[in-house]
Amino acid sequence: MALQLSIICENTVGRPIQACGEHGFSCLVEMSAATWLFDTGVGGTLLANLAALEHDTHQIDGVILSHGHYDHSGGLLPLLKEIGPRPVYAHSQIFVERFWQGQHERRNISLPYSRSDLESAGASFNLLDSFTELAPGLYFSGAIPRLSPFEVGDPHLVRPSVDGEGWVADEFLDDAALAIETPKGLVILLGCAHAGLVNTVEHFRNKLDNPRIHAIIGGTHLGPASDEQFAATVDYLMRLDFDRLGVSHCTGQLRSAQLHARFPNKVFFANVGTTVKVE
Repeated sequence: MALQLSIICENTVGRPIQACGEHGFSCLVEMSAATWLFDTGVGGTLLANLAALEHDTHQIDGVILSHGHYDHSGGLLPLLKEIGPRPVYAHSQIFVERFWQGQHERRNISLPYSRSDLESAGASFNLLDSFTELAPGLYFSGAIPRLSPFEVGDPHLVRPSVDGEGWVADEFLDDAALAIETPKGLVILLGCAHAGLVNTVEHFRNKLDNPRIHAIIGGTHLGPASDEQFAATVDYLMRLDFDRLGVSHCTGQLRSAQLHARFPNKVFFANVGTTVKVE
């Protein structure tokens, strides 16, 4: 199955093109039978970057959201207004209200539109909480089991408690990823990997009878991870039989550089304008 991945939105631009970076992520997934947009960035660069990279927006058959953060879902409404009704695949909790909390501030980082506004613009939601084959060879993770003891999540990410009187850690039940079968092995696309890179990869390996991993691409959320989590993740990757690791977005510059130093022949920077072809 021919596959082409194109990074549309990301924190940085990787080559001299008329495109812009933003704190977000979006990847165009072109397969033999259909074209999908995985995440939509914040919304400020999506349509312009698609044009700069010479992609026809009307060729997008459907949208897949990795989770309900603004920097992965903010471009959805502008896209729908541009191209009209499309199916949207995501976990059922993408509309949960969530926040980033620091020492002196708390910011709302939820999906920035209501479900009704998106449906009025043409979104046809397919809310999937479990592992699902969206198309031949294309798999949506659904909820990812948290089995790795060192992938404990980001303490800055919180949501309102059930009683509405306090704040609790955001467990990100909606965090999802994609897996694509190719002749070279499985390609795994991460949005932010809030469930953990290791948990995500192992989830797909368990569901798909332990396939070889060709590539892992996207946000790994190792930027805010502790040194202990980062070291354990590197140890896991050293044992994993994989060919390529495309670091992006929430991996952060420092962790990206450290990963490149550990795996110089495998790690690349998946920023705006990066294209990956697998045949």
